[in-house]
Amino acid sequence: MERIMFDTSVYGRLVKEEDVLNKVNDRRKTHEFVIYGAPLIRQELRATPKTALYGAKKLKILLLNTYDSFIIKESQNLKFNKLIETLSKDYFLEYRKNRGNLSNEAMRNDFTIIATATIYQLNVVISDDETTMLSDKAIKSYVNVNKKYGMKDPQFKKYSEFKKELSR
Repeated sequence: MERIMFDTSVYGRLVKEEDVLNKVNDRRKTHEFVIYGAPLIRQELRATPKTALYGAKKLKILLLNTYDSFIIKESQNLKFNKLIETLSKDYFLEYRKNRGNLSNEAMRNDFTIIATATIYQLNVVISDDETTMLSDKAIKSYVNVNKKYGMKDPQFKKYSEFKKELSR
């Protein structure tokens, strides 16, 4: 059974692609994988404007309901701690060494999500954000820092890759 985390960007894709959402739910029910979340991800979803709609429904409600349907047990809601904070700061320092040009503010949440997945030893992080979270410089930073601390990297998957795997 794989232990996975969806980046915030994935939830927006899932609510708009009902067939993919149904496949995710089917795989969850057969215990092929367990989806984990974090307060930060839910907080980002809550930041969706109240006026945003998808069809006739409020997008914010759809996103939060999808998240909440995945994160059923309290143990699936991974808490922030000092180790995560330190690791995410180290990711940023390494990102700068790798000549990453985005600010700490722009990268903070992505680094925190990856640090959470690393500390809690999740297998896979899935994201639709190839310009920040899954950029070459960011991934190089995670790998270098995790190697330095003897920590295992989660596998980084693009949403499109994950979607293809669900169709097999």
